[in-house]
Amino acid sequence: MCPCGSCVPSRSCPSSSLRAGVAGTQFHPGVAAEVGDQTITTRHVDEVTDNYCKGIETLSEAEPQPNDQPVPLRYVTNQFVTVLVEREIAEQLADEYDVQPSSASKGALATIEPQLEGLSEDQKDAFDEILGARAYTNDVLTQIGEISLEDQGTTDATEDDQLAEGQKLLKQWAADHGVEINPKYAADLDAPGQVDTDLSLAVGSTAKAGLKAEPDPAYTSSLPGHLVCLD
Repeated sequence: MCPCGSCVPSRSCPSSSLRAGVAGTQFHPGVAAEVGDQTITTRHVDEVTDNYCKGIETLSEAEPQPNDQPVPLRYVTNQFVTVLVEREIAEQLADEYDVQPSSASKGALATIEPQLEGLSEDQKDAFDEILGARAYTNDVLTQIGEISLEDQGTTDATEDDQLAEGQKLLKQWAADHGVEINPKYAADLDAPGQVDTDLSLAVGSTAKAGLKAEPDPAYTSSLPGHLVCLD
């Protein structure tokens, strides 16, 4: 029932990640990421995550899915901070390339609106933000990739090729403009899913389990309910 599986590994969505700041970077309190001269706050990431997960739980209760499994919130925030940072970069790239989102991405959310009946406005807003960010980013990166490839003499590229080129330019923009993500989100541009960017060293088996690429069931069950999505 869930329109996107960003909060549970069994409901797959395109994965992506962004480079975290260098170990030892001191973030100002409340800063989740700095993208050029733009800031994404931890409060915003937390609010979106909380409302999205509450919405997922409501949808799962109404229409349970066989693959729905609890997942630690750290896996969700890892994905969501990445989505929000990528969208911010995509917006700035779109300005550079004079690209506008197409009608396809603008209307992408309309197809899932009927599934969101019964959710609160805050929960719907969280779905709109995360799913809309993904649709926007993929849309404009595909257009930017097409422009870049044509400038290089390639006029018959597939949409997948165009998107790949756009993603390459996104990573280059991040490297050139100083994108930093709070290490607690364990996000890195060159590695899918969580990576160990924590400033402290995980030494216990429980702590190490929280750094695995996929949620460990024993680790998940050890967490209090407020740290688990689909608890």
